[in-house]
Amino acid sequence: MRPRPRVAFLVFPPLALLAGSPAPAVAQTNDYETRYGQTVEVSVDNLLQMPESYVDKAVRTRGRLDLVPTSSTRLTYGIRGTFGGYLYLFPMPEVEMDFETEMRRSGGKEVEVTGAVGMGSDSGQRIVYIQVWGFLGAPDEKARRKEAPEVTLEELVTRPQHFEGKTVTVRGQFRGGNLFGDLPSASRQRSSDWVLKEDLFAAWVSGKNAKGQGWTLDPNLRRDTGKWLQVTGRVLVIRQVVTIQATDVVLSKPRAEDALSHAEAQKPPPPPPKPKKPPVVVFALPLDGERDVPPDSRFKIQFSNDMDEESFKGRVVFRYAGRPQPGDNALDAVHVSYDGGLKTLQVDPGDLLRPGRVVEVLLLPGIVDLDGLPLETRPGKSPSAATDVLRFQVAGGGLLSGP
Repeated sequence: MRPRPRVAFLVFPPLALLAGSPAPAVAQTNDYETRYGQTVEVSVDNLLQMPESYVDKAVRTRGRLDLVPTSSTRLTYGIRGTFGGYLYLFPMPEVEMDFETEMRRSGGKEVEVTGAVGMGSDSGQRIVYIQVWGFLGAPDEKARRKEAPEVTLEELVTRPQHFEGKTVTVRGQFRGGNLFGDLPSASRQRSSDWVLKEDLFAAWVSGKNAKGQGWTLDPNLRRDTGKWLQVTGRVLVIRQVVTIQATDVVLSKPRAEDALSHAEAQKPPPPPPKPKKPPVVVFALPLDGERDVPPDSRFKIQFSNDMDEESFKGRVVFRYAGRPQPGDNALDAVHVSYDGGLKTLQVDPGDLLRPGRVVEVLLLPGIVDLDGLPLETRPGKSPSAATDVLRFQVAGGGLLSGP
């Protein structure tokens, strides 16, 4: 006789709770990764559709919290999947009281939970559940609406338990995605988390990128580090390492500069700054209109202002001019990148260009600089559907056509 699958017929500890049996002993929090392995991020739908792949493994997931019916008389919580069905949540005994308090407050809102996956049955129906040891409820809207108390990173890091679960405001320097090894790599909760540091004290920031209106800091670039930021969010402490679940990130300055700013406020205000000029293309290599461009050329376009790198996405087109001709290659491997230090856009065709053909770089509306000012057409150029167009002729053909 074929043996039955183990997970389909075992009743795990949380299901014993459903029946009213006493909960068994479990490992302490610092033993969870030893028992279940490193925590991985998984969607609720994947857990419900392929639970066998995750049984007895540590996962983190998130979704809207609901009360779900069970055969037990106690309240049971779950996260609903996209296609129906619930991922049941059962707390480990050592976090049960805090879990119940947090879940009551977060009903109908998005929550995040961390724990081990299990399978069992309730009233003859198969269920998938998580034995929860870590959780983050919905942000406290009242705390978000009022000004959160400002604390230093030193206070936060040296007394983490005092601030755990509270919403605070801290200031520090952007250190990218741990580019300088300020924190243990294993303490990072998500791949998108980044580091905020002041003096010797550092914390992870999660849930919001380091960007705002007219500015963006790349966690993978060292040249973007060192900028001062103010972060408001909820404090989470895991193995004495602080993570701030951010609700707000803005540019800031060191506290010492605040005092100086107050003194300078007593002085007469300076004259208003000159109006900022919108960006334009100031230089291209090869030159705009150049003939006999090598077929393996890469094209560099320099701007007058520091540009918003994000605004280039989907707004730079590289193509052959005019109607398609027999023998034209698809140019489907074009790569566009931006060097903020040089204010230069680089367009790599990703393929050899067809000799004799004219190629165009189209800069479409929506490209802006770091102040949000839109790119303007160069003087002497006729505006069209594109804000600006640069043309080059590949070596091996006739004269360059077009305006």
